Amino acid sequence: MGLYDHWDALAVECDEFHGYAQGRLDEFRAYTEENVCSRVMSTYSSGLGIASPSRLTKYIIRKFKPGRAIKNVKPGQLHEMILYDKDGRPLAIESYDRIPPDGGMTQRSETTYFTVYGGSVWTAVFSENHGWIDDRHYKIVCDDMHRLTGFYQMNAHMQQVYAEEYDYSEIGDGIVTCLFTDYNGKAVNTSKDIPVGFAGSPAIQWRYVIDVDDKGKYAALTTYRNTQGEFVFNEHVEL
Repeated sequence: MGLYDHWDALAVECDEFHGYAQGRLDEFRAYTEENVCSRVMSTYSSGLGIASPSRLTKYIIRKFKPGRAIKNVKPGQLHEMILYDKDGRPLAIESYDRIPPDGGMTQRSETTYFTVYGGSVWTAVFSENHGWIDDRHYKIVCDDMHRLTGFYQMNAHMQQVYAEEYDYSEIGDGIVTCLFTDYNGKAVNTSKDIPVGFAGSPAIQWRYVIDVDDKGKYAALTTYRNTQGEFVFNEHVEL
């Protein structure tokens, strides 16, 4: 296997899902309307906001806005509405970020739908104006215990992957490890013959060693950066 085959395969899968999701807006919309059991309004967020399965993204991505639940919105306020099924799983995220000329309540610009594809949960974003599908997608992978093992942000046809991959082998000792990879297979002045951690690699990697308390809450993070093929200590942060 080549150095970057894993992330290249994810990029190909993203392209395949993008092709699958095109033309299925009515199907996704109908399924959501038939199965929605609750709605939660939130502040405008980055990524999947409060519907995200990841608790670590906000520590990885700078200026990331995780969002928070709210009860009311004011005229002109950007916000989201998250729709859930009877089991509390997200079905869709409605994004209200189009401000009308009169400065009234913001209007919906797009909707992100969650759907099962290839045994994992994927997301597809559709414009409310034209029904066009956006290139950005998320893939969510869980193990048999419903623990998040893979959380991937990708753009179709870009060969670009943000990957959070989790290891629970030390959970008995209160430790969860996350390997974060930022991969761009088409980045200029890079080569797939160069390993991660070396100049000219199309990827950068960080390892997050997470201390988890007896209630399952993240208590501390120790971060390491892949430098010339080895993970070198960066910092320790109490949360």
